[in-house]
Amino acid sequence: MLSRVADALYWMARNIERSESHSRIMHVHLTQMLEAGNKDIFQEEDYHILFEVCATAEELKQLESDGKTRVEDLISYLTYGEENSNSALNCVRIARDNARVTRDYIPNDLFEAWNQFYLSANPLPDRAYSIHTMRDFFNETKQASYMAQGIIEAAMSRDVAYYMLKIGKWLERAEKTARILNVVSEQTRTREKEYEASDYYYWSSALRMVNGYEAYLKSNPPKMDPTKILSFLITNQDFPRSIRYCMDHVREAVDALENAKVAHYSVELYEAMDALRREFNQMKIQDLDTNETINFLNTFQDKCNQIGQIFSKTYYLTEPVSSSTFSQHQEQSLPPEMRRKTAMKYKIEHTNIFEYETVVDQSMNSIRLKPRSDECQRLLSYRTDITPMSLTKEHTDIWGNNVETFFIAEHHQHLEIKSTSVVSIQRSPFIQQIDYSPEMKDIFHSDLFQEHYAGYLANTAYTYLTVKQMERVDGAIGLMTNPVQYAIEVMRYVYDTFSYDPDATDVTTTASDSFELRGGVCQDMAHVMLGILRAKQIPARYVSGYLYVGEDSALVGDAASHAWVEVMIPGIGWVGLDPTNNVEALENHIRMCVGRDYNDVSPVQGVYRGGASSIDVKVAVSLLSGE
Repeated sequence: MLSRVADALYWMARNIERSESHSRIMHVHLTQMLEAGNKDIFQEEDYHILFEVCATAEELKQLESDGKTRVEDLISYLTYGEENSNSALNCVRIARDNARVTRDYIPNDLFEAWNQFYLSANPLPDRAYSIHTMRDFFNETKQASYMAQGIIEAAMSRDVAYYMLKIGKWLERAEKTARILNVVSEQTRTREKEYEASDYYYWSSALRMVNGYEAYLKSNPPKMDPTKILSFLITNQDFPRSIRYCMDHVREAVDALENAKVAHYSVELYEAMDALRREFNQMKIQDLDTNETINFLNTFQDKCNQIGQIFSKTYYLTEPVSSSTFSQHQEQSLPPEMRRKTAMKYKIEHTNIFEYETVVDQSMNSIRLKPRSDECQRLLSYRTDITPMSLTKEHTDIWGNNVETFFIAEHHQHLEIKSTSVVSIQRSPFIQQIDYSPEMKDIFHSDLFQEHYAGYLANTAYTYLTVKQMERVDGAIGLMTNPVQYAIEVMRYVYDTFSYDPDATDVTTTASDSFELRGGVCQDMAHVMLGILRAKQIPARYVSGYLYVGEDSALVGDAASHAWVEVMIPGIGWVGLDPTNNVEALENHIRMCVGRDYNDVSPVQGVYRGGASSIDVKVAVSLLSGE
């Protein structure tokens, strides 16, 4: 499985779990507030607990400094706040976006159920929020989460996708339980010193926040003893929200992924899980005083978080913490004015008009105008209109492209082929975030890797560069030691040394010719980049498609179809690089076909019987929505 797919599955599960836990926690506090009425039992400490568990104390201070101190303001921020990266609605949205790009790996019922919930829960801009509507949202979120979990258990094969979902769920649950216990212990220490007694109220709240109140009372006396509650929520092997239970299930899922074998890349992960398990076995909560308990919980929470980070590193997942470059999960939670759209929907109209000097009595044609569908791009609709009217027959070529063929037997002097597509694009991971690890290096230099991508390693007549031309490239870029960084350097080199000149070349120009001309169009720059990468035994393929250019953009290449390069990164998958614009191919690049060079992806190919012809190509790309 590509790491970007595993990443999306992992974060979908974590955000489903997070939306449900945050909704339940806020519902518990709202209920306690209403039960308290005008009494002083619901004090400032309650809001600190709420924010430290579901957001941060700094965010609460900022709201207070902005004068937003009403209950509706605080709860609304935690529930719907777009600027709050962990608001319940943001978690629902992120889970839905990740579900959308992994629809080929999850049950369709799961996506439809969560998508329907997202559409019904998404608030209107002018909607008046109230405690009542928020409580309804909390209940609906919990029910949607339970439904999602049920579909996963009932309809998914126990494969890699399933275990990625389970690990995400159990890690999120373990970290949240540890966080709740940590925050409650910190907040109750002062009150317990003041009253010289245990604070039953907050420990009861802790049980309710993890949905463990009833389960605790069934196995313990109806007394809120902090040591018994801590023991129940940390070491109990039967309660599904205890940290021990969650981490045991994480271990089981990792064993299933690795066939219970420790590989060189998973040693750190297994060591961290084993160390935590030893602490479970040696732990005696009843022997710790309040300060020792708090210190233990701080360390314990850090270790739970550390296991999540090690897991992400082991499987090349995006860990959205302390990064100067936003991941897709963080960026979706930014305010609208700061957020770059990560999911875009486009409509593409591509028209080819052929005019013949003489009457053509028959023609056979093949067209490659249907956009691809995969984990980062989904084709929502497609149609082809041909004049004179003709039926098409579709097949998939050796490179995985959609090809339509049609035959026109009647006499004609005009042929028009119009395709209309609607696609949704999800931004893929940034190549700048990819760390070229020793494991990736081993894969890159393996015989299996080279044999599997042999079709994208050999240069063609279009992409071949001479030895002297490659020497000039080596003099400018240097030797290749890291294929990830080298691919970025090659993109920058082509962009810096070539000028975009539509009049310098034509469709038959080779990379060797355009290299000397130092000019051309996107096709030429892609061919040159392919020639350099393949000379260094880096698998790379030609991509044809479209480029959406909005207002005030410096991007070029949207007049007709566009071309760029995709590089195979071991363990990550194909990553797009656009040498014409010196950018990574993200949400503005719409992929249609891939191949070794332009000849494999030509939009229209055919033979006919008649005189010479001329062609007029029109392409219109319009943005339908951005999410």
